[in-house]
Amino acid sequence: MKRFFTALIAALMVLGFARVQAIDYTSIVNNLTSIDPEIMKYFPRWKICEPDLQIQVYRTFVLLGYEKSQLNMQNILVLASPLDVEPGYKPYDILLISCGEASMNSVEIEANMASLSEYINGYKYYSGYRRGEAKDFFYIRDYCYEEIKPEVPASSSQATAIMSYLEPTNVTHAFTLSLFEQSLKIGNSGFWLKSSIGTDEVGYHFWQSGEARVILKRPLYENTEPRTRDRIPYLINAYIGGGYRVTSGLDDNKSVLSWVTGRNLNGTPGGKLVAGLDFHMPFHPEFGIHFNTELPLTKVTTESIDKGAYGYTQNVNNKVKFVPGDPRNLFVINSVAPIMKATGQATLFYHWWLNEASPENYIRIDFGMNYAEVEEYAVYADDATTPVTHISNEDVLNLITYKPNEVGDWLYLKAEYRNQSAFPFGMSFQYSNQILLGRVYIPLLGQWFYLEGKYATPLRGLRPYEKANFFMISPVLRLTI
Repeated sequence: MKRFFTALIAALMVLGFARVQAIDYTSIVNNLTSIDPEIMKYFPRWKICEPDLQIQVYRTFVLLGYEKSQLNMQNILVLASPLDVEPGYKPYDILLISCGEASMNSVEIEANMASLSEYINGYKYYSGYRRGEAKDFFYIRDYCYEEIKPEVPASSSQATAIMSYLEPTNVTHAFTLSLFEQSLKIGNSGFWLKSSIGTDEVGYHFWQSGEARVILKRPLYENTEPRTRDRIPYLINAYIGGGYRVTSGLDDNKSVLSWVTGRNLNGTPGGKLVAGLDFHMPFHPEFGIHFNTELPLTKVTTESIDKGAYGYTQNVNNKVKFVPGDPRNLFVINSVAPIMKATGQATLFYHWWLNEASPENYIRIDFGMNYAEVEEYAVYADDATTPVTHISNEDVLNLITYKPNEVGDWLYLKAEYRNQSAFPFGMSFQYSNQILLGRVYIPLLGQWFYLEGKYATPLRGLRPYEKANFFMISPVLRLTI
């Protein structure tokens, strides 16, 4: 009984912070008899390789009704509480015994394998003519075992089932800061406030698209299915916000980002409405439908602009010109301004944790339709005393509007992989608008400082405003509470 209370107290000392909820007695019992996996790696651990002990532990799990598919007799691990004296001068207090994916905590061990645990912790002789006798001075484990070094983390130390490592749902507050995106989780409300630059969904990341946005992500319907609600807390999430033009990337010869490829594409004047919806199927929440759209708020025909705030392509051979008889034929159209208009996606998605019991490996697949529209505008200057630059698509010949007109233009496909073991990293590949966009992030310092990189290249012929290669890296600060 003394060992029972010692083990229970040790377990209580290493519990993670639990979320305060209405009284749930099952949850309370589970919390009082579990170990925070973040702390496991600092505790004594070893693997049993003694065949007879392996068989006895395995048979105990089987007799207690554990699923045989979860058990592995060759992978029996023991977790013990730290000793306050040198090892060997006191038997270990066993906190957890795992057989494959199944585990027993200290309370279950005391109730179901108390006698067997006395061999495992070194209290009794396992081999020799004194087998079964209690030791009276030196408590050495006299069976085959393999120590697990403290610096090797427990297999589930990082393996929390979440859909996005940079937008964790298993914390109260979260803050992520990078050149690509800034996001803030607003307490336990489930709300996220996000700001981002670029239009990744159509292959133009960072300043390549000439636009940015601020959106609010709001949960609309909670997931009540016990199996998945920890990783998918809400079945429906809505997105609402606004997009705006950015002028970065036009002339950065003197900035710290002068090494980044410049751009010619522009965001639409007047801004955009951004809206979206994620709908997880109640019968299988890992599967769902995603909708996203960005629509211009104003219709631009002819407008005066700040010439230095736009990117341009050349009017080759004066192909773009005003219709005959238009009084503006007095002005020369030297260049064309490509402007990003409406974009949107409608996709099916699937979240897949390769091992739900230890969700270190995560995959998400998206497949569906994409829409992206870029419209050209003639650029000309008023030759009055104070020249004013204008853009116009009224009564202008040979302007091009780039819309989906091939199967490849409509197709949207994305695959994402994330590993959350001792070295959390992630990567994704996206095919959209016939552009390949790759993304990868790796940790630099712990779990709070990362490096993220994105690379995009069109897989079709280049349009006048596109770049053959666009690469950008950014540090990522990730803080959670």
